Amino acid sequence: MRNEIVLDLETKAAPTNTGGRRELAALGISVAGVWTSADDKFRAYRESEIGELAALLKRADRVIGFFITKFDFPVLQPYLDFDLAEVPVLDIFDDVSSKLGHRISLSSLAKATLGEDKSGHGLDAITWYRAGDWQRLEEYCLNDERLTRDLYHYGGKFGHLAFESFVDRKTVSVPVSWGMPEESEIRAMVERAAAEKRVLEIAYVS
Repeated sequence: MRNEIVLDLETKAAPTNTGGRRELAALGISVAGVWTSADDKFRAYRESEIGELAALLKRADRVIGFFITKFDFPVLQPYLDFDLAEVPVLDIFDDVSSKLGHRISLSSLAKATLGEDKSGHGLDAITWYRAGDWQRLEEYCLNDERLTRDLYHYGGKFGHLAFESFVDRKTVSVPVSWGMPEESEIRAMVERAAAEKRVLEIAYVS
Protein backbone atom coordinates (compact mmCIF):
# COMPACT_ATOMS: atom_id res chain seq x y z
CA MET A 1 0.00 0.00 0.00
CA ARG A 2 1.28 3.43 -0.91
CA ASN A 3 2.16 5.89 1.81
CA GLU A 4 0.31 8.93 0.47
CA ILE A 5 -0.02 12.32 2.15
CA VAL A 6 -2.40 15.14 1.28
CA LEU A 7 -0.91 18.50 2.29
CA ASP A 8 -2.31 21.99 2.78
CA LEU A 9 -0.97 24.90 4.79
CA GLU A 10 -1.94 28.40 5.87
CA THR A 11 0.40 31.35 6.24
CA LYS A 12 0.83 34.16 8.76
CA ALA A 13 0.68 36.82 6.05
CA ALA A 14 -0.70 37.18 2.53
CA PRO A 15 1.61 37.31 -0.50
CA THR A 16 1.50 40.22 -2.92
CA ASN A 17 0.34 39.69 -6.49
CA THR A 18 3.94 39.92 -7.67
CA GLY A 19 5.44 37.84 -4.87
CA GLY A 20 8.12 35.39 -5.97
CA ARG A 21 9.53 32.31 -4.26
CA ARG A 22 11.69 34.46 -1.96
CA GLU A 23 8.65 36.32 -0.68
CA LEU A 24 6.68 33.08 -0.25
CA ALA A 25 9.54 31.62 1.77
CA ALA A 26 9.22 34.54 4.21
CA LEU A 27 5.46 34.32 4.82
CA GLY A 28 5.71 31.85 7.69
CA ILE A 29 3.41 28.92 8.45
CA SER A 30 0.53 29.33 10.88
CA VAL A 31 -0.78 25.79 10.51
CA ALA A 32 -0.21 22.84 8.16
CA GLY A 33 -2.80 20.14 7.66
CA VAL A 34 -2.17 16.61 6.44
CA TRP A 35 -4.12 13.47 5.71
CA THR A 36 -2.16 10.23 5.74
CA SER A 37 -3.31 7.14 3.86
CA ALA A 38 -1.47 4.79 6.23
CA ASP A 39 -3.94 5.43 9.06
CA ASP A 40 -6.64 7.48 7.27
CA LYS A 41 -6.27 10.36 9.73
CA PHE A 42 -6.20 14.15 9.53
CA ARG A 43 -3.70 16.14 11.59
CA ALA A 44 -2.96 19.82 12.07
CA TYR A 45 0.60 20.97 12.80
CA ARG A 46 1.42 24.41 14.12
CA GLU A 47 4.71 26.12 13.24
CA SER A 48 6.53 24.66 16.24
CA GLU A 49 5.53 21.15 15.16
CA ILE A 50 6.76 21.28 11.55
CA GLY A 51 9.55 18.83 12.43
CA GLU A 52 6.92 16.10 12.83
CA LEU A 53 5.48 16.98 9.44
CA ALA A 54 8.95 16.84 7.88
CA ALA A 55 9.39 13.26 9.08
CA LEU A 56 6.11 12.28 7.39
CA LEU A 57 7.08 13.94 4.11
CA LYS A 58 10.42 12.13 4.01
CA ARG A 59 8.62 8.78 4.11
CA ALA A 60 5.89 9.66 1.63
CA ASP A 61 5.50 7.77 -1.64
CA ARG A 62 3.44 10.67 -2.96
CA VAL A 63 2.40 14.10 -1.65
CA ILE A 64 -0.90 15.37 -3.03
CA GLY A 65 -2.18 18.91 -2.86
CA PHE A 66 -3.77 21.83 -4.67
CA PHE A 67 -1.40 24.57 -5.87
CA ILE A 68 1.30 23.13 -3.62
CA THR A 69 4.23 23.29 -6.05
CA LYS A 70 3.82 27.03 -6.54
CA PHE A 71 2.71 28.00 -3.03
CA ASP A 72 2.85 25.44 -0.22
CA PHE A 73 6.27 23.99 -1.10
CA PRO A 74 8.05 27.39 -1.38
CA VAL A 75 6.52 28.42 1.98
CA LEU A 76 7.45 25.13 3.63
CA GLN A 77 10.97 24.70 2.21
CA PRO A 78 12.82 27.00 4.69
CA TYR A 79 11.61 24.81 7.56
CA LEU A 80 13.14 21.62 6.13
CA ASP A 81 16.61 20.11 5.91
CA PHE A 82 15.89 18.35 2.59
CA ASP A 83 14.82 19.50 -0.87
CA LEU A 84 11.10 19.21 -1.56
CA ALA A 85 11.94 18.91 -5.26
CA GLU A 86 12.97 15.34 -4.46
CA VAL A 87 9.53 14.44 -3.08
CA PRO A 88 7.09 12.66 -5.47
CA VAL A 89 4.18 15.06 -5.86
CA LEU A 90 0.79 15.32 -7.53
CA ASP A 91 -0.50 18.88 -7.73
CA ILE A 92 -4.17 18.75 -8.74
CA PHE A 93 -4.06 22.42 -9.77
CA ASP A 94 -1.10 21.89 -12.10
CA ASP A 95 -2.56 18.75 -13.63
CA VAL A 96 -6.06 20.09 -14.28
CA SER A 97 -4.96 23.60 -15.34
CA SER A 98 -2.50 22.18 -17.88
CA LYS A 99 -5.30 20.19 -19.48
CA LEU A 100 -7.77 23.08 -19.51
CA GLY A 101 -5.36 25.81 -20.55
CA HIS A 102 -6.52 28.12 -17.76
CA ARG A 103 -6.46 28.35 -13.96
CA ILE A 104 -9.05 26.56 -11.87
CA SER A 105 -9.96 26.99 -8.19
CA LEU A 106 -10.37 24.35 -5.52
CA SER A 107 -13.84 25.77 -4.85
CA SER A 108 -14.92 25.35 -8.49
CA LEU A 109 -13.76 21.73 -8.62
CA ALA A 110 -15.22 20.83 -5.24
CA LYS A 111 -18.65 22.35 -5.95
CA ALA A 112 -19.07 20.67 -9.35
CA THR A 113 -17.43 17.34 -8.46
CA LEU A 114 -18.35 16.79 -4.82
CA GLY A 115 -21.30 19.14 -4.28
CA GLU A 116 -19.32 20.86 -1.49
CA ASP A 117 -17.44 24.12 -1.06
CA LYS A 118 -14.64 25.65 0.97
CA SER A 119 -15.50 26.88 4.45
CA GLY A 120 -13.67 30.17 4.07
CA HIS A 121 -10.92 32.08 2.24
CA GLY A 122 -7.17 32.22 2.68
CA LEU A 123 -7.45 35.78 4.00
CA ASP A 124 -9.89 34.54 6.65
CA ALA A 125 -7.18 32.13 7.81
CA ILE A 126 -4.76 35.02 8.31
CA THR A 127 -7.40 36.92 10.31
CA TRP A 128 -8.02 33.89 12.54
CA TYR A 129 -4.28 33.42 13.07
CA ARG A 130 -3.80 37.03 14.14
CA ALA A 131 -6.80 36.77 16.47
CA GLY A 132 -5.47 33.55 18.00
CA ASP A 133 -8.58 31.65 16.88
CA TRP A 134 -6.81 28.33 16.41
CA GLN A 135 -9.98 26.25 16.33
CA ARG A 136 -11.45 28.03 13.29
CA LEU A 137 -8.04 28.19 11.61
CA GLU A 138 -7.38 24.47 11.96
CA GLU A 139 -10.95 23.55 10.98
CA TYR A 140 -10.64 25.64 7.82
CA CYS A 141 -7.27 24.14 6.90
CA LEU A 142 -8.43 20.57 7.48
CA ASN A 143 -11.64 21.15 5.52
CA ASP A 144 -9.56 22.21 2.49
CA GLU A 145 -7.49 19.12 3.21
CA ARG A 146 -10.56 16.89 3.09
CA LEU A 147 -11.83 18.45 -0.16
CA THR A 148 -8.44 17.91 -1.79
CA ARG A 149 -8.30 14.30 -0.60
CA ASP A 150 -11.84 13.61 -1.83
CA LEU A 151 -11.08 15.14 -5.24
CA TYR A 152 -7.97 12.97 -5.48
CA HIS A 153 -9.93 9.83 -4.61
CA TYR A 154 -12.77 10.76 -6.97
CA GLY A 155 -10.37 11.35 -9.85
CA GLY A 156 -8.57 8.09 -9.15
CA LYS A 157 -11.82 6.13 -9.08
CA PHE A 158 -13.76 7.72 -11.95
CA GLY A 159 -10.97 9.11 -14.15
CA HIS A 160 -12.28 12.67 -14.29
CA LEU A 161 -13.21 15.76 -12.29
CA ALA A 162 -15.95 18.31 -12.97
CA PHE A 163 -16.00 22.09 -12.82
CA GLU A 164 -18.35 24.89 -13.77
CA SER A 165 -17.26 26.72 -16.92
CA PHE A 166 -16.85 30.47 -16.40
CA VAL A 167 -17.88 30.98 -20.06
CA ASP A 168 -21.37 29.46 -20.12
CA ARG A 169 -21.79 28.14 -16.54
CA LYS A 170 -22.14 24.59 -17.79
CA THR A 171 -20.61 21.70 -15.85
CA VAL A 172 -17.60 20.38 -17.75
CA SER A 173 -15.62 17.17 -17.21
CA VAL A 174 -11.82 17.03 -17.39
CA PRO A 175 -10.06 13.62 -17.57
CA VAL A 176 -7.39 12.67 -15.02
CA SER A 177 -5.36 9.48 -14.68
CA TRP A 178 -4.31 9.36 -11.04
CA GLY A 179 -5.71 5.86 -10.61
CA MET A 180 -3.45 4.43 -13.33
CA PRO A 181 -0.70 1.94 -12.39
CA GLU A 182 2.78 3.17 -11.57
CA GLU A 183 5.27 3.42 -14.45
CA SER A 184 7.12 0.34 -13.19
CA GLU A 185 3.87 -1.64 -13.23
CA ILE A 186 3.12 -0.57 -16.80
CA ARG A 187 6.65 -1.46 -17.93
CA ALA A 188 6.38 -4.89 -16.33
CA MET A 189 3.03 -5.46 -18.06
CA VAL A 190 4.47 -4.56 -21.48
CA GLU A 191 7.52 -6.78 -20.93
CA ARG A 192 5.33 -9.70 -19.84
CA ALA A 193 3.10 -9.32 -22.91
CA ALA A 194 6.15 -9.31 -25.18
CA ALA A 195 7.66 -12.37 -23.50
CA GLU A 196 4.39 -14.27 -23.78
CA LYS A 197 3.80 -13.00 -27.36
CA ARG A 198 0.41 -11.64 -26.38
CA VAL A 199 -1.45 -8.70 -27.94
CA LEU A 200 -1.44 -5.61 -25.75
CA GLU A 201 -4.38 -3.25 -26.11
CA ILE A 202 -3.72 0.43 -25.33
CA ALA A 203 -6.55 2.94 -24.90
CA TYR A 204 -5.93 6.69 -25.15
CA VAL A 205 -8.12 9.22 -23.37
CA SER A 206 -8.30 12.83 -24.59
